[in-house]
Amino acid sequence: MKVINVIANARHGGMPEHVLTLSRELKQRGYQVQVLSLTDGPAVTQFEQAGISVSVVPFLGHKLRKNPYLAHKVAGIIREMMQDMDSDIIHTHGPRAHILAGRASRYPGGHSLVATVHGSYRQFMAGNGGEFSRVTRRLKQLQYLGIDRYTAGIADRVIAVSDATRDDLVKGAGVPADKVCVIHNGVARQQVSDEEIAAVRGGLGLGDARKLVAYVGRMAFHKGAGDLVSAAAAVARQAPGARMVMVGEGPLSDELKEGVAAEGLRDRVMFTGHREDAVSIIAASDLFVLPSLSEGLALTLLEAAMTSTAMIATDVGGNPDVVRPGETGLLVPPRDPEALAAAIVDLLRDDSRRAEMGAAARRLWEREFTVGRMVDSIEALYGELTADRRND
Repeated sequence: MKVINVIANARHGGMPEHVLTLSRELKQRGYQVQVLSLTDGPAVTQFEQAGISVSVVPFLGHKLRKNPYLAHKVAGIIREMMQDMDSDIIHTHGPRAHILAGRASRYPGGHSLVATVHGSYRQFMAGNGGEFSRVTRRLKQLQYLGIDRYTAGIADRVIAVSDATRDDLVKGAGVPADKVCVIHNGVARQQVSDEEIAAVRGGLGLGDARKLVAYVGRMAFHKGAGDLVSAAAAVARQAPGARMVMVGEGPLSDELKEGVAAEGLRDRVMFTGHREDAVSIIAASDLFVLPSLSEGLALTLLEAAMTSTAMIATDVGGNPDVVRPGETGLLVPPRDPEALAAAIVDLLRDDSRRAEMGAAARRLWEREFTVGRMVDSIEALYGELTADRRND
């Protein structure tokens, strides 16, 4: 079976990582897999290193928003590339991929179109609405609601990565329930040795006695990293031996660093930028924190669960699918630095409770969030759609 995965961007982040994991596993199972990316970026090299055929679509960035002709032209280019690849399944990831590749996929042939929605219109507005004026917020809401409805209208099946995403699509966007299935993201098993953990902690200037709180993600508004910086001062007062490490890059990187400096916390909060060994940093931490304002299903939470690390996350999107209150971690309200700080201090002070939560998180990952389980479900969906095509 031939599969084309289409992604909107190839920068560092959860969506390209998900597509890389899916493509690699499908290839190992005997599928012919190709990837189309609408932009160039570091993920293209990762696909190539994994032996995945990848092509970058000539793309003119944000100009497409102002020039519908350019969007039509790009869709035509994608259509020609898809026809040359002659696939059985076209699988899109991300709003732009849904629109452009979805439009391009409407040519005669025996292929099916699958769209994975990594975050619904409601989740987008919850995470980004605070950056817009009231009028712009309403226009954006209608735009992204329209994208979800358009995606569902042209796709043969829609995959939601979390229960919350499915509910938003069905109850909020009016997508037929029988067209949406939930397939949770999965992450691969990674072994992090004691020596690697010691090396990470040493590289961060930590000894065994220091408690380490980790955040891994984009330095962007919707990830709530600013709330974690706001909570850091209270954590420093109540748990003076603790340190925080913030891994990732994004548009707010400089602003967040300035906030830490203004609070006099440069020796308490470390910024590493993008790190290829982020999983090792999580494993070396005592606690993982994700203060997002919105989420589909964050791979970093799954990585924390896989490494037996207790978690604190905001009660949004797919976070409760992984962070089970009192079992694998704690949930706090979004945009509430005081509650976030209180939860961090609470768990830092209770070693045995953190250990129990970490062990429970690992068991949850083994039951529900492995790569094998994710790809088994996607493979079954592909098989169902292919069989339906043959019977038509």
